[in-house]
Amino acid sequence: MKLLYVLPVKGGGGGAHSVAQEVNELNKMGIETKIAVNRENYPSFLTCYSDMPNVSRNVVEFFDEQSLADHIANATTVVCTIFTSVRLVKNALEKVKNKPRVAYYAQDYEPLFVLPDNPLWAEAHASYTMLPNMTVFAKTDWIRNVITENHGIEVKKVAPSIDHDVYYPGLNKSESQIWISAMVRPSTPRRAPERTMRVLKNIKEQFGHQVNINVFGCTDEAIFENNLTSDFEYYNHGVLTRNQVSGLLRKSHLFIDLSDYQAFGRTGLEAMACGCVSLVPVFGGTDEYIKHNENGFAVDPRDEVEIYNTISKFIDLPVDQKVDLQQQAIDRSQNFSVRKAAISEVKLFSSI
Repeated sequence: MKLLYVLPVKGGGGGAHSVAQEVNELNKMGIETKIAVNRENYPSFLTCYSDMPNVSRNVVEFFDEQSLADHIANATTVVCTIFTSVRLVKNALEKVKNKPRVAYYAQDYEPLFVLPDNPLWAEAHASYTMLPNMTVFAKTDWIRNVITENHGIEVKKVAPSIDHDVYYPGLNKSESQIWISAMVRPSTPRRAPERTMRVLKNIKEQFGHQVNINVFGCTDEAIFENNLTSDFEYYNHGVLTRNQVSGLLRKSHLFIDLSDYQAFGRTGLEAMACGCVSLVPVFGGTDEYIKHNENGFAVDPRDEVEIYNTISKFIDLPVDQKVDLQQQAIDRSQNFSVRKAAISEVKLFSSI
């Protein structure tokens, strides 16, 4: 088995993290696995995953369809990872004599990323059926069901992954303040950056010094340029590496994700593994790991009153009840591992 994941991105997002950590594990298991990254994104991708030696030494660069075809020719299975990679693979396969099996790791329903009048919508919509005999697979039932309902194809299930070498519990948290953390990414509207900042402001104004507000994922300039609510006391940690994110989450009591939906919501699960309770959108695939009021919170992101009340109730909980939620979150996160995800993919590729 020789695998090639085609991932034309700079790295840093949840989908790229999934591929990188699973490729890292596949190589540790002795399965020859490479990631093909386009020239534009190759340097930043290498930098982003320099802490994963089994990734950095197995990233290959492609410049055009022919150079991608040369890499594909050496694989038994080529895996598309984002809708733009499907057309790249389709065109490159025309230059390959002995064609490998083709799979598509669908990590979201990508037609939701853009409006229907955007040309990218048509490409995203067509990607799931663009290649005949392509095996589509996903890590949540929500993704599987949305693709099946909209395209009439079967979508296989693999296990989601979380890197416990990076995301592990930190239980020595501040006793004088409740640390609340959130990712703010103005470049991705579906992540609701303005809603997130507005809710954080309301919490800070209500609870004052009782809470410590932290955000990450963008620069101060991006917050200003996108006119996000920022006239309150908070600390922006900027764009963080995986290890820096886990360091912040280990200090935090509550992580909030107010996205319109989450196909999976990797950071919410990573927070749980760090001993931080997560509040996530009820829409999407977060039910793979969140049980409302048992190990975290799942809310309607459109209902800011519900969101505010849920956060307020958490802040006011006795310490022992907060600790119990943290322990339940940690326990649930242990059901997910990179090894389990990698094995599930090997089983899938062996069957197609």
